[in-house]
Amino acid sequence: MHVNYIEWHTHPFRSQAWFDLWSPAIDRALAAGAEVSYLTRNIDDPLHFRQVSIWRNREDFDNYWYSEEISRLRAEAIDLYNKPLLPVWHSLVGADE
Repeated sequence: MHVNYIEWHTHPFRSQAWFDLWSPAIDRALAAGAEVSYLTRNIDDPLHFRQVSIWRNREDFDNYWYSEEISRLRAEAIDLYNKPLLPVWHSLVGADE
């Protein structure tokens, strides 16, 4: 299993617009093969969101991330968050099931 983190840092006064635009992308990750997909918001820094998804293989993430729909959403949101945007990978080494 592979865990993907994306740290989104939104611009002041644009967090809600970004959230409204990006929320459908979380569900699309599940449709694209993610085992888990969720978005958290930092309590102390409400401009900081973390997208987390867990994938059996990284190719499914690439298919999701570079799909026409997600690419379009990223393009629509380009003025709402700080760049660069770099997905980071972790290996799942322990879990309580």
